Amino acid sequence: MSLSSICCGNFHLLKNSIGSTCGIKFLKYHSRSIYATLFSIRRHQSRPLSTTVLARSTRKGSKQSFSNSRHLHSESVESSIEVFKQSELEQLKSLHTYNVAEKFSGVKTEWPATILVFDIETTGFSRREDRIIEFAVRDLMGGKNSTFQTLINPEKDVKNTYIHGISNNMLSRPDVPRFGELIPILLQYVWSRQMDGKPVLWIAHNGRSFDVPFLFFEFRRCKVQMPGDWLFVDTLPIARQLVDSKGSKLSSVSLEKLRERYKIPLTGSAHRAMQDVTTLCYVLQKLTFELKLTVPQLLEKSFRASDLPATRPEK
Repeated sequence: MSLSSICCGNFHLLKNSIGSTCGIKFLKYHSRSIYATLFSIRRHQSRPLSTTVLARSTRKGSKQSFSNSRHLHSESVESSIEVFKQSELEQLKSLHTYNVAEKFSGVKTEWPATILVFDIETTGFSRREDRIIEFAVRDLMGGKNSTFQTLINPEKDVKNTYIHGISNNMLSRPDVPRFGELIPILLQYVWSRQMDGKPVLWIAHNGRSFDVPFLFFEFRRCKVQMPGDWLFVDTLPIARQLVDSKGSKLSSVSLEKLRERYKIPLTGSAHRAMQDVTTLCYVLQKLTFELKLTVPQLLEKSFRASDLPATRPEK
């Protein structure tokens, strides 16, 4: 499986499938009812969900109707989602440990999970007080619409623009969704990529301490339960197993230091979500090869967001 196929196809396909053609309005809504509707439909329909799925939920008078009208027009979705060109991926090579069995046996192997590499940018470091302002993800299976990226309106001031370059002005535009408005789109994206009967394996660097708790609390704030088949892997503790040429542990295993170690080119601004996702895809390839890790072994290292001490209710 070649990572050179990890390019975002035309994301207009996903945009159209969730409302452009039927005038769906992504509004502030009662999250539990829309999530329950989507989950119920997903169990009885093949993917991707049709436009009528979400349209039915927004129909006036429906039990699943939205409240507090706020439009997220089709043009807004387009401007919020960055389309990556294949040329920007610089001919990424295959993840060695993912297809090694296929190379030797000649039999095509099936991945035991849908693997999504993701990253977030936030207003700060407090999981409970700060908010996500950018989200990006890439499906390692590649193909059309394999990447997804959007800015997110946190409804609070951004005081760390110097880190990621994301300003209040960028987030306060009417075309930038709030996280609650993003959830149906995110769920649709994941379900359209997920293999039947297989879990979704989310991979992030320092995910256990940062990305995963932030994502968990955003779902909790919206009163939406995170899907039970979402598993997470943090590449930071895995990278701590690396040693230098003298057999000593590395002094730092930050994503930037790993990028330098593996001589991975920086093709965009660091500390933006999609750039970090692209870098982590490279790093994951090198890391799994160097440590001889397979996908089943990554699954063994996985955890659920609800199992983290950081996500449990305070006493």
